[in-house]
Amino acid sequence: MRAELKGVLAASKTTTIYVTHDQVEAMSLADRIAVMHGGDIVQADRPVEVYRNPAARFVGSFIGNPPMNFLPAAALAEGRWQVAGHDFAGPRVAAPQIEFAIRPEDLHPAEQGLAAEVRVVEPLGPHTLITATVAGVVLRAVLDSTLAVAPGDQITLAPVADRIRWFDLASQKAIA
Repeated sequence: MRAELKGVLAASKTTTIYVTHDQVEAMSLADRIAVMHGGDIVQADRPVEVYRNPAARFVGSFIGNPPMNFLPAAALAEGRWQVAGHDFAGPRVAAPQIEFAIRPEDLHPAEQGLAAEVRVVEPLGPHTLITATVAGVVLRAVLDSTLAVAPGDQITLAPVADRIRWFDLASQKAIA
Protein backbone atom coordinates (compact mmCIF):
# COMPACT_ATOMS: atom_id res chain seq x y z
CA MET A 1 0.00 0.00 0.00
CA ARG A 2 2.91 2.38 0.68
CA ALA A 3 4.14 2.01 -2.89
CA GLU A 4 0.64 2.52 -4.25
CA LEU A 5 0.09 5.61 -2.10
CA LYS A 6 3.47 7.04 -3.13
CA GLY A 7 2.53 6.56 -6.78
CA VAL A 8 -0.86 8.25 -6.29
CA LEU A 9 0.76 11.20 -4.48
CA ALA A 10 3.40 11.60 -7.18
CA ALA A 11 0.80 11.44 -9.96
CA SER A 12 -1.41 14.03 -8.26
CA LYS A 13 1.44 16.57 -8.09
CA THR A 14 -0.17 17.96 -4.96
CA THR A 15 1.61 18.93 -1.78
CA THR A 16 0.45 16.54 0.90
CA ILE A 17 1.00 16.59 4.65
CA TYR A 18 0.92 13.08 6.04
CA VAL A 19 1.09 12.55 9.80
CA THR A 20 2.29 9.19 11.11
CA HIS A 21 4.09 7.62 14.04
CA ASP A 22 5.42 4.93 11.70
CA GLN A 23 8.96 5.87 10.77
CA VAL A 24 8.98 3.43 7.82
CA GLU A 25 5.98 5.21 6.32
CA ALA A 26 7.58 8.60 6.91
CA MET A 27 10.93 7.60 5.43
CA SER A 28 9.51 5.80 2.40
CA LEU A 29 6.69 8.19 1.43
CA ALA A 30 8.14 11.62 2.08
CA ASP A 31 10.27 14.03 0.11
CA ARG A 32 10.84 15.79 3.43
CA ILE A 33 10.06 14.73 6.97
CA ALA A 34 9.72 16.61 10.23
CA VAL A 35 10.57 14.77 13.43
CA MET A 36 8.72 16.08 16.47
CA HIS A 37 9.55 15.56 20.12
CA GLY A 38 7.76 17.15 23.05
CA GLY A 39 5.61 19.20 20.68
CA ASP A 40 8.59 20.78 18.91
CA ILE A 41 10.04 20.08 15.49
CA VAL A 42 13.50 18.72 16.26
CA GLN A 43 14.58 18.26 12.64
CA ALA A 44 13.04 18.77 9.20
CA ASP A 45 14.87 17.62 6.09
CA ARG A 46 15.05 14.96 3.40
CA PRO A 47 14.59 11.45 4.89
CA VAL A 48 18.13 10.30 4.06
CA GLU A 49 19.58 13.45 5.66
CA VAL A 50 17.55 12.94 8.84
CA TYR A 51 18.70 9.31 8.95
CA ARG A 52 22.40 9.96 8.26
CA ASN A 53 22.79 13.23 10.16
CA PRO A 54 20.36 13.40 13.08
CA ALA A 55 20.25 16.89 14.55
CA ALA A 56 19.55 15.57 18.04
CA ARG A 57 20.04 12.38 20.01
CA PHE A 58 16.29 11.80 19.99
CA VAL A 59 16.23 11.70 16.18
CA GLY A 60 19.05 9.12 16.11
CA SER A 61 17.30 7.00 18.71
CA PHE A 62 13.90 7.24 16.98
CA ILE A 63 14.68 6.98 13.26
CA GLY A 64 16.14 3.64 12.22
CA ASN A 65 15.46 0.05 13.10
CA PRO A 66 17.47 -0.82 15.02
CA PRO A 67 18.19 2.69 16.22
CA MET A 68 21.57 4.37 16.51
CA ASN A 69 24.03 3.13 19.13
CA PHE A 70 25.31 5.58 21.77
CA LEU A 71 28.47 5.27 23.86
CA PRO A 72 30.06 7.73 26.29
CA ALA A 73 33.15 9.54 25.00
CA ALA A 74 35.72 11.07 27.36
CA ALA A 75 38.11 13.83 26.30
CA LEU A 76 41.73 12.75 25.84
CA ALA A 77 43.15 15.82 24.12
CA GLU A 78 41.84 18.47 21.76
CA GLY A 79 39.86 16.60 19.11
CA ARG A 80 40.62 13.15 20.59
CA TRP A 81 38.04 11.07 22.46
CA GLN A 82 38.19 7.77 24.30
CA VAL A 83 35.24 5.50 23.54
CA ALA A 84 35.20 2.08 25.22
CA GLY A 85 38.99 2.13 25.57
CA HIS A 86 39.57 3.13 21.94
CA ASP A 87 40.94 6.49 20.76
CA PHE A 88 38.86 8.35 18.12
CA ALA A 89 39.29 11.65 16.32
CA GLY A 90 36.25 13.79 17.04
CA PRO A 91 34.97 17.29 17.50
CA ARG A 92 37.05 20.03 19.07
CA VAL A 93 34.78 21.08 21.90
CA ALA A 94 35.52 22.16 25.45
CA ALA A 95 33.66 19.38 27.25
CA PRO A 96 34.99 16.59 29.43
CA GLN A 97 32.46 14.13 28.04
CA ILE A 98 30.20 13.87 24.99
CA GLU A 99 28.42 11.00 23.28
CA PHE A 100 29.64 8.88 20.36
CA ALA A 101 26.92 7.54 18.06
CA ILE A 102 26.97 5.05 15.19
CA ARG A 103 24.30 3.25 13.15
CA PRO A 104 24.24 -0.56 13.51
CA GLU A 105 24.99 -1.06 9.80
CA ASP A 106 28.08 1.17 10.12
CA LEU A 107 29.91 -1.26 12.41
CA HIS A 108 32.09 -3.95 10.84
CA PRO A 109 34.31 -6.74 12.18
CA ALA A 110 37.95 -5.61 12.17
CA GLU A 111 41.34 -6.12 13.80
CA GLN A 112 41.06 -2.87 15.76
CA GLY A 113 38.05 -1.09 17.15
CA LEU A 114 35.49 -1.59 19.88
CA ALA A 115 35.82 -4.82 21.86
CA ALA A 116 32.39 -6.44 21.99
CA GLU A 117 30.90 -9.53 23.59
CA VAL A 118 28.10 -11.03 21.52
CA ARG A 119 24.90 -11.61 23.51
CA VAL A 120 22.25 -12.41 20.87
CA VAL A 121 22.53 -13.45 17.22
CA GLU A 122 19.53 -12.98 14.91
CA PRO A 123 20.04 -14.42 11.40
CA LEU A 124 17.78 -12.41 9.07
CA GLY A 125 18.67 -13.81 5.64
CA PRO A 126 20.70 -11.14 3.85
CA HIS A 127 22.29 -10.00 7.11
CA THR A 128 22.69 -10.96 10.76
CA LEU A 129 21.68 -8.65 13.58
CA ILE A 130 23.73 -9.02 16.72
CA THR A 131 23.22 -7.56 20.16
CA ALA A 132 26.48 -7.15 22.02
CA THR A 133 27.96 -5.29 24.96
CA VAL A 134 30.78 -2.80 24.58
CA ALA A 135 32.23 -1.52 27.84
CA GLY A 136 29.00 -2.52 29.58
CA VAL A 137 26.75 -0.72 27.07
CA VAL A 138 24.37 -2.70 24.86
CA LEU A 139 24.68 -2.03 21.15
CA ARG A 140 23.39 -3.55 17.92
CA ALA A 141 25.33 -4.30 14.76
CA VAL A 142 24.13 -5.43 11.34
CA LEU A 143 26.71 -7.86 9.97
CA ASP A 144 27.10 -9.88 6.80
CA SER A 145 25.14 -13.14 7.00
CA THR A 146 28.25 -15.16 6.12
CA LEU A 147 30.00 -14.16 9.35
CA ALA A 148 29.99 -17.04 11.83
CA VAL A 149 29.28 -15.56 15.24
CA ALA A 150 27.65 -16.99 18.37
CA PRO A 151 26.57 -15.74 21.79
CA GLY A 152 29.59 -15.40 24.06
CA ASP A 153 32.01 -14.67 21.19
CA GLN A 154 34.42 -11.78 21.58
CA ILE A 155 34.60 -9.66 18.44
CA THR A 156 36.03 -6.29 17.49
CA LEU A 157 33.77 -3.84 15.70
CA ALA A 158 35.16 -0.88 13.80
CA PRO A 159 32.87 2.03 12.99
CA VAL A 160 32.91 3.55 9.52
CA ALA A 161 34.82 6.75 10.35
CA ASP A 162 32.73 9.19 8.33
CA ARG A 163 29.50 7.79 9.77
CA ILE A 164 30.34 8.52 13.41
CA ARG A 165 28.16 11.23 14.96
CA TRP A 166 28.74 13.12 18.21
CA PHE A 167 26.19 14.56 20.63
CA ASP A 168 26.44 17.09 23.45
CA LEU A 169 25.31 15.53 26.73
CA ALA A 170 23.62 18.66 28.08
CA SER A 171 21.71 19.86 25.01
CA GLN A 172 21.34 16.43 23.35
CA LYS A 173 22.10 18.19 20.05
CA ALA A 174 24.51 17.02 17.39
CA ILE A 175 28.01 18.44 17.45
CA ALA A 176 29.26 19.45 13.99
